[in-house]
Amino acid sequence: MKRNSYLTVVISVLVLVVMGLAVYFIFFNEDELPVIQEPTPFTLTNALNGETYNSDNGKVKVVTFFYTNCPDICPLTLRDFMKLEKELKAEGLYGNDVELVAITVDPEVDTVPVLKNYGDAFQAEPTGWKLLTGEKVDIDRITRQLQFYYSKANSGLVTHATTMYVIDRNHDVRAVAQMATAGDEPVDIESIMEDVKVLANEKE
Repeated sequence: MKRNSYLTVVISVLVLVVMGLAVYFIFFNEDELPVIQEPTPFTLTNALNGETYNSDNGKVKVVTFFYTNCPDICPLTLRDFMKLEKELKAEGLYGNDVELVAITVDPEVDTVPVLKNYGDAFQAEPTGWKLLTGEKVDIDRITRQLQFYYSKANSGLVTHATTMYVIDRNHDVRAVAQMATAGDEPVDIESIMEDVKVLANEKE
């Protein structure tokens, strides 16, 4: 009788442990990076090679907005993109699984030749870097979906938000980061690398 009682206790404990683990994995071990936004894919021109770029390509993307006449935040951010490129290459992710995407918010000025020269200044390697321009209406649709604010003054100066986006293979925004500032706050490369490695390991 005591033996049966002992077995019953052991089985009950095991059942509780299994149930506890199940609850943990269901409720507390969800995707580390939840879906934040679900923008639709877009098509723009990649100035680095003059080809049409389709964002619905099954790759993880770090997306930022910029313009070539920006005096501070944009060039600082793209300088940090150079560091991201180096880190991604070290992990074997650059171009194959992860892309660095920079979209101009001043397409009237930032034509393909202008962006090509700008990209050359940052040694942007086209296998993984995408410097994009296109029709303003198309760029505006992208910024609206991502809730990225910008406004161009008559002087040519563009006021813009500083949000960057980490987009997964299914084209969903899974994390956000901040562009570099004119002070001593560079792009958080370490955090972005953690995010893209998680997303690169996910299947579509």
